[in-house]
Amino acid sequence: MFWNLVAVNYERYHLHHLAKIGVLILYSFLGAGLFILCEAEHEKMTKNEDNMRILRTSIAAKQLFVQRLQNMFQTFNTTSEFSETKLRRVLSEYDAAMGITIDSKMETRWDIWGGLYYAGTIYTTIGYGDLAAVTIWGRVCTMLYAMIGIPIVINILNDWGNMLFYFVDHFWQNIGRPWVQKMQARLRRRKVQSLEEGSIDKTPLMETSSTQSNPDGTRPIPLLLVLIVLFFWMTQCVAYFAYFENWTFFESVYFFFISMTTIGFGDFTPNHSVAVGGIVFILGGLSVVSMCINVIQMQLEYLFNQIVQRIENDFKTTLSVAVSEFGSIDPSKKKTMRTEGDVATKYSENMEMGNKLLMRFMSNHQKKMLNEKFDERAKMRNSGTQTTSQIKVASVQTADRYEQTWDEDPEEAQPKSRINTRRLYIYNTGE
Repeated sequence: MFWNLVAVNYERYHLHHLAKIGVLILYSFLGAGLFILCEAEHEKMTKNEDNMRILRTSIAAKQLFVQRLQNMFQTFNTTSEFSETKLRRVLSEYDAAMGITIDSKMETRWDIWGGLYYAGTIYTTIGYGDLAAVTIWGRVCTMLYAMIGIPIVINILNDWGNMLFYFVDHFWQNIGRPWVQKMQARLRRRKVQSLEEGSIDKTPLMETSSTQSNPDGTRPIPLLLVLIVLFFWMTQCVAYFAYFENWTFFESVYFFFISMTTIGFGDFTPNHSVAVGGIVFILGGLSVVSMCINVIQMQLEYLFNQIVQRIENDFKTTLSVAVSEFGSIDPSKKKTMRTEGDVATKYSENMEMGNKLLMRFMSNHQKKMLNEKFDERAKMRNSGTQTTSQIKVASVQTADRYEQTWDEDPEEAQPKSRINTRRLYIYNTGE
């Protein structure tokens, strides 16, 4: 009973989105602990060895330098006071000025923030390179961690992209689209009032067809709205890095772009604690990019369906042929479906500029399907017209033949009824 209630609420409140986020957080902390276990102790040992090597080298170099100075003073028999302590103090200050220092605190980069940062650079495939595993077990764990983490992040990005798409679509259908329609209605009324002779219908191809195929007026999210969302998210990320890292505006934009495209040169790297928060922004940016791709695909499907609808409408229009009193076709008013070149190119001539740009991303398979659809309808239209003409001609010829047969047999007995019982049979020879 308890688990049934949990399952019902799980589906009711869409908790699977939060569950995926929780899985990613737990996986990040698991990776951080694993990499700290593999790399932290090794880094401390390496730093200790480096400090000892620098210390031994510095002591040996100072000792040799002091001995040479002593030999020089003894050779020239100078009476100047020679203080070895002061000389060593000056040499130490020289080392500090040159940046030759010993890390006495023994701080390691593989703390909790470093582990989370390294885990984030793995499953986002950014890989800045400023922090990397050097032990065998650390590198083995990195490969295994990437094999599991990358599919998890791809699934989460897809899920976040769908959530963002749902929210943006809800905003567009309930707030954005009604507002745009009101603004268009106002502009249309002003245009009608400014025209004395009436308005000319210059509605683009896709707007005219959308009202026919979509009675409820539902259209996909405009690509411009998605770009506005992406720009807004990018602004937030740039402000985050510029504030916490004291970077310039260009440096923040550059770092965010290199990170979101998963290039990750590593020439600009924030502090690990700041970078952990930045990974959340980067994942959000990748989700917005995923939403943009989904919107572009939906726009292409929408354009594809609209072109198919226009082909159907043209097919129905060309079937409206002028017919005479006995059903004969007027050749002067006969219409055929003809086109030269690509069908998608023909039907995109009257589209808006944004739709024309989207048509360039339409796959060759979809264009091929449009060409086949148009050829199919064109053959049906042309063959139907020819069949209708043949039916009419064959019907008239059959009637004339029966009239001639009746006239050639005048001696046949006439029926007693005054009603003419002669029948003319018209056969449908076109089928």
